[in-house]
Amino acid sequence: MFKKIALCLFSIVSVSCSPNVFVVDEAGNPIVDAQIRPLTRSFNYPPVATDKKGSAHIHQDLPTIENLLVSKKGYVTPAPVNYNLPKPITVVLKRK
Repeated sequence: MFKKIALCLFSIVSVSCSPNVFVVDEAGNPIVDAQIRPLTRSFNYPPVATDKKGSAHIHQDLPTIENLLVSKKGYVTPAPVNYNLPKPITVVLKRK
């Protein structure tokens, strides 16, 4: 019984911590160290950097995240991305 509960909890934690945002270039290559800043109406969270796969996990918290501002030096910063899109969200950055 304990093993089933532990496995269930592990599954929930694994899913809740899996990447839900991917940042890629125009060719679909991952962009490492892109900065993703979660935005709310009244508060901006600290940025989260993408890993070597161009991925990051953005945790929905209070106040509720509405948009993501994605940037990386050498790339054009697009308009804020709606965080309520189906996950995972893929953001494409274009080179300057």
